[in-house]
Amino acid sequence: KKLTIILISFFISFFLMIGLSFFCMERFNTYANYSDLMDHTNLIINNIYQAELHLKDISLNERGYMLTKDSTHKKHMYDAFDSVKNDIEDIEKLIIDNPIQQKNIDILQDSVEMRINAAKTNIFNFDTAHNYAFSKFLDSRQLQRACSRNLKKIHNIEDKLLAERFKGEQVYLELTTKTLSYIMLIFCLVTLILFIILLKELTSRIKYQDELQAKVIDLKRSHTELEDIAYVASHDLQEPLRKIQVFSNMLIYMKQNNIEDDSIETLKKINSLSNRMQILISDLRNLTSLTKIDELKANIDLNRIIQYIVIDLDDEIKEKNVDIEIQNLPVIMGYENQIKILFKALFNNSLKFIKNDAVPKITISGKIVDGQLLNEVNSNLKNKKYYMITFVDNGIGFDNQYMNKIFHMFQKLHSNKAGFEGKGIGLTISQRIMANHEGYILADGQPKLYASFQLFFPYQG
Repeated sequence: KKLTIILISFFISFFLMIGLSFFCMERFNTYANYSDLMDHTNLIINNIYQAELHLKDISLNERGYMLTKDSTHKKHMYDAFDSVKNDIEDIEKLIIDNPIQQKNIDILQDSVEMRINAAKTNIFNFDTAHNYAFSKFLDSRQLQRACSRNLKKIHNIEDKLLAERFKGEQVYLELTTKTLSYIMLIFCLVTLILFIILLKELTSRIKYQDELQAKVIDLKRSHTELEDIAYVASHDLQEPLRKIQVFSNMLIYMKQNNIEDDSIETLKKINSLSNRMQILISDLRNLTSLTKIDELKANIDLNRIIQYIVIDLDDEIKEKNVDIEIQNLPVIMGYENQIKILFKALFNNSLKFIKNDAVPKITISGKIVDGQLLNEVNSNLKNKKYYMITFVDNGIGFDNQYMNKIFHMFQKLHSNKAGFEGKGIGLTISQRIMANHEGYILADGQPKLYASFQLFFPYQG
């Protein structure tokens, strides 16, 4: 639940930050656009100023030449003609996206062309005529004023645009600044909230870890106590049982003539039960000993292990005429002594539950599989690989509804009256050994048909 809250908080803050960042970028882009527009307008205004200055140069040099006949003024005037034309061309390129200004620039070009032609005519007439009429000069002055008015009109429009764009730039500058401030504030708040949640979670985990450490210590103490109990069971309890067996045997064989038949049968039962209890204690000792691993892992050829078990159980296998088939068994990493105990327990289980109406058969095969087969055990194993060893017999089988029960200690699916002896601990030992190998054991069966055990050892490829 806490992890869900942390993840939800993270994603909310993440998408919130992304949204605010895009919003801030949009504001910044708009601000940058207004800045570019202002630079564009300032460039137009600067060209307008240049055009005004060059128009004034035309008028000044025209008048200066007519007063002094200094050819320098005439040269400067013609230079001013080219300059003002260039200025107007630059302005025209810059206002190409403004239809109103395009109309104004067309009018300006016409008036400037008329002003230039008038100046040229005045200079020509002044140079060639003996009595020059200054009324023509006054007409050119009127054209000069017309050009100035047209430039002023264009200038006023650009000044208005500049003011609007400056206002927009200031507005978006303020919005961008505020947005950045809000983003920093929200980021700090979200970070603080997540830090508090993570701090609480970390504190909780540290507390849980301390509690877990205390429980581990208690578990180790309990484990030590269980080892002591197992030691007592394997040594101190077996001695009284041996004496019970000895004394009962002494009574049977030494005093049998003086004891009634019913009493002899009772003594035999006592002897049999004490022997059974002794074997049970021995198995319990074996089970508890599996919690301690006193050997190193090594490569184990399962074919060799099975051959060893078959030789060890040779008498019983031949007596019951069991057909054993071994198919493609791999080499695994494991504890050899435990693997021997494991397969011997499986063989004993199969030999114990043989049917009388069929030829007994045990089939052992192996292959590499995906952990998907262990999905019901742990879904996190689906990406791992395992050696799957299948151990199948055609004995009395079992109902799958008892599949988990058969691995519990002292749990038997058949009563002693059914004629199947057993202590209900062999498969418990098998499961413990598979756990020691970081593996798993599953069971499958059908009553009166078969029993199958699947052993999953970690793949070492």
